[in-house]
Amino acid sequence: MARSWTGAALLTAVLAACAAGGPSYRGAQDDLEEGRLEPAIEKLEELRARNPKHAEIALNLGIAYFKRARQELDANQQAAYLADLARAQEHVLAAIEIDPRSSQPHTWLGIIAAYQDDLDGTIESLKNAARLDPYHPVHYTNLAESYIYKGKLVRARRYLRKARDLGAPAIYIEMNEILAAWRAGDYVEARDLFETAYSLNPEVVKVWNEAPVAEAIESFEDFTGFCCSHIACGPYMENACEEMKHEVRHRDVDAETLRQELVLEMEKRRRLKGIYEGRRDVQIVIEEPEQAPSDEQ
Repeated sequence: MARSWTGAALLTAVLAACAAGGPSYRGAQDDLEEGRLEPAIEKLEELRARNPKHAEIALNLGIAYFKRARQELDANQQAAYLADLARAQEHVLAAIEIDPRSSQPHTWLGIIAAYQDDLDGTIESLKNAARLDPYHPVHYTNLAESYIYKGKLVRARRYLRKARDLGAPAIYIEMNEILAAWRAGDYVEARDLFETAYSLNPEVVKVWNEAPVAEAIESFEDFTGFCCSHIACGPYMENACEEMKHEVRHRDVDAETLRQELVLEMEKRRRLKGIYEGRRDVQIVIEEPEQAPSDEQ
């Protein structure tokens, strides 16, 4: 799913952080984008303390903690994963509390849900992002990708048409079309689409959905193999992965981790309901939180 955003809000954040002294926001951003999570978190924590009402800084601190949580999950460090997941959620929700009309934190809530095997939660968050910023095409390419994972290709292509009408870069449309053709079992079409996409914009294709530079996607086999090895893609494309003879990587978490994730999900929904309940200027949909599981369950 697309993550990158630029514009006036980012410039405002940079200027505000620089004016406050201490580490620069740009330096923290560079660390985050290049995977230097420890210095990114250290700088963003200091910037957050100096700028407690700045939504961009809060959001990026949440993103940094979430990226570290993903590494900890990969290393089967489940207690550390839960601690950083809780920190990530706290800062993303804080960004929403500071700026309830911003769509970007909802996109990240959707990405977090995808890594927790909660595709319905992902779609709910992405739809809320689109409600807040209905003219940004990235919301519709993200929704299209999510519906491809659900196997609802007609709906996915409706969202791709919407994204195209709003001026989405062709490469992001094409990456979804490749995924859809593969999901549908049309391997000739999928390979042809991949070759076209790679010839037109190899730099985007190589790092699709944050594929590591060391594992750059340069062929259709690379593309499908990366998806199948990715816990936010492979489990949703299991049959397609089997057809390509790729092993699917699933999440491997214990019962206590699942329970704590559900507790965090319940808290998230309560916080969102508190932020948006009674507001007439935004149309956000927040489903009622489920009962948190007890220690005995």
